[in-house]
Amino acid sequence: MACGWRGAAPVGLEAEKAKGIDKKLVAAAHRRLRQAKRFVITSAQNATPVFRPFFNSLLNYCKLNRAELVVIPYRYKNVTSQWTEKSQADDWWAAELVPYLYNRRRDLDKHLVLLGDIMTQPTASSPLQGFETISGSKSAIIGHPKLELTCVPTPQSRLPKILTTTGAVTERNYVQAKAGKKGEFHHTFGACVVELADRLFHMRQINATNDGTFCELDSEYGPDWVERGVPLEALNMGDTHEEFVSPAVVKATFGEGGIVKTLKPKQLIWHDLHDFYSRNHHHRGEVFTNIAKQQNGLDNVEAGLRKTFAFLDQYTPKGVKSVIVNSNHPNALARWIKESDWRSDPVNAPFYLRTALAMTEAARMTDAGATTIDPFTHWGKQWLKAADRVVFLKAGESYVIKGIDNGFHGHEGANGARGSIKAFGKVGVKVIIGHGHSPGIRDGAFQNGTSTPLRLEYSGGGPGSWMNTHTGIYRNGKRTLLNCIGPFWRG
Repeated sequence: MACGWRGAAPVGLEAEKAKGIDKKLVAAAHRRLRQAKRFVITSAQNATPVFRPFFNSLLNYCKLNRAELVVIPYRYKNVTSQWTEKSQADDWWAAELVPYLYNRRRDLDKHLVLLGDIMTQPTASSPLQGFETISGSKSAIIGHPKLELTCVPTPQSRLPKILTTTGAVTERNYVQAKAGKKGEFHHTFGACVVELADRLFHMRQINATNDGTFCELDSEYGPDWVERGVPLEALNMGDTHEEFVSPAVVKATFGEGGIVKTLKPKQLIWHDLHDFYSRNHHHRGEVFTNIAKQQNGLDNVEAGLRKTFAFLDQYTPKGVKSVIVNSNHPNALARWIKESDWRSDPVNAPFYLRTALAMTEAARMTDAGATTIDPFTHWGKQWLKAADRVVFLKAGESYVIKGIDNGFHGHEGANGARGSIKAFGKVGVKVIIGHGHSPGIRDGAFQNGTSTPLRLEYSGGGPGSWMNTHTGIYRNGKRTLLNCIGPFWRG
């Protein structure tokens, strides 16, 4: 069953009636969203049947969680082309979706706008490109079948602006050409969950499997059932930088009611666990920075390392495995050993010499060239109380969970180039990276944020896009970004 709808944006009610449009669609075009605290926003293609298992699972979720379902319509056609009889014949949406269609621009709260009046081509490879300024200072949601998210830098006094697409609730329906086949590959049966609370909004991704079921936080939903208490397979966390980790993020992540105690991940993935601020090579010649570090006891390398490993012990729950991703900040310890003169650093000379001796005794040749131990791993294995549940990844070592590679930090890209979410989105496998401190979704890549304050010594004074964001991996192999805003991580 199908119903027609001529306009991309609603016009006057009488004008719509004059065109002979079904009264139900006139009402849908002029639909008013209720003042809900939770929205589920997806999109639908014209002249395409609904993917019924996923649609029914969404309805089930909305019923159980008191959420309002919103479906943004879009067309698979040249939106600037001349209107023809063929276009008119294809200008319908599945009748089941009519009560939920919405094609207007609406503020969901003062920081977030729903851009239901924008129709983007479903074959667009970068559907958010060019929309960085259209919503002003507000975050924005755009209906599109490809899942993508980016953060736009804003003045440092504010959280960055999030732009995201939604995924779709209609079947894959594309022409058999290059653009169509690419669109079909990236077509996601998905939705965006928005929760409003305390003048803030929280946003997560729903990504369904091919049977229409999906996970959302600690539950899995089907068309007529729900399973509660489903643990995360893993929580891949925003860069820790323990010396500067935000107490609010620690509370949101590990505190009572926090992510770890609520979602019970089986594994914790850590990026930039240690900042190595004590002897950061960028501080060479920075006399006043080094004076401040000395006055506050932050110039002792061994003490800093021990403090970081104690933090890891404290926040690794019993029975949970911690995985330390090879990252550029902990790697600075090895660089310090290779490049520094211990004779000019009496505070750290004893530890320097012990570390250099261990690296010297472990030096050897392999088929790929010379190698030695990683000093960060060396001391971690000795000092960690939970060392038997901690895995230290080597540079370039994969760590796959549910088909997703968690072994890349993101600082190194392909063939020695600098890493970026755009580059990792092209590697052909699903990955989660850190390093950039700005969350994002691009093709097969998810990028975490940071677990530090949103402004650090080296972040500069210009606009920033950092956020406190982790990535959760569900048991069905799908992912979601989890934003910590102050001590809160959900509505």
